[in-house]
Amino acid sequence: MALELNLSDLLGLVYVCCWSVSIYPPILTNWRYGSANAFSIDFVMLNTAGYFYLVISLILQLYWWMPLPKDVDVTEELASLKPKITNFDLCYCLHGFIMNLVLVSQVVAGHSLWKFKVNRPLRMEPIYYRVLALSILVFVVLTGQLCIYNLQSGWDNLRTLDYCNRLFLLKISMSLIKYVPQVFHNHARRSMKGFAIQSTMLDVIGGVSSLMQLIWQISKEQGFNSTVLVTNFGKIGLALVTILFNIVFLSQWFLYSTQSNAQMAIV
Repeated sequence: MALELNLSDLLGLVYVCCWSVSIYPPILTNWRYGSANAFSIDFVMLNTAGYFYLVISLILQLYWWMPLPKDVDVTEELASLKPKITNFDLCYCLHGFIMNLVLVSQVVAGHSLWKFKVNRPLRMEPIYYRVLALSILVFVVLTGQLCIYNLQSGWDNLRTLDYCNRLFLLKISMSLIKYVPQVFHNHARRSMKGFAIQSTMLDVIGGVSSLMQLIWQISKEQGFNSTVLVTNFGKIGLALVTILFNIVFLSQWFLYSTQSNAQMAIV
């Protein structure tokens, strides 16, 4: 049992460290270049909002999950309802949220706060602005519904899980959408200069480690079934989306770096 816990903790430590450290290369690279032009403002705003929704979801699942009464037999189905969330998840997410606020300050207020050179408009594209506003509205409505139901009927794990999974869905939606403007931003620049590729590599390693930890936990406790997949779909979806789009960033980095080297060779 100690070996199982150690392996799970090790995988958790790997992905938390990778995903936590991955935010530093962009911040340091921006500071070194004196510019945050490599980042799309839509990307950083949607990313920060997604982290906020995820922080709320994890806090509720970790610290507001009601324990089952002692006189209730814990069946396999009841046991599988509790999400496989750890303190590693919350530490990574809370740290990521705070550091993304720093990145937002570099992109949005780079000239005034960081004395960066700014040579582009600092407005979100209308479509992404609407997406951000809609996500905030959905968050407010969902939170209001949860508060009303809890005041009327008391705290309930199933209702909490449903709310948290919807926040996870908001986070995954933000993650799916946030990468799109960054991909097009890289394409429009035809360059990855100022884009810290080390961050992308760390994100991929973190995503793989997160999936491996979840698979290990499930396989050693109750095995795979539809309930487990539904309960943990947020963590699974988040890791898969992270891996997929960071592979796209890696391909862009390789493509534009190759083109740049070829042009230099011709000159």
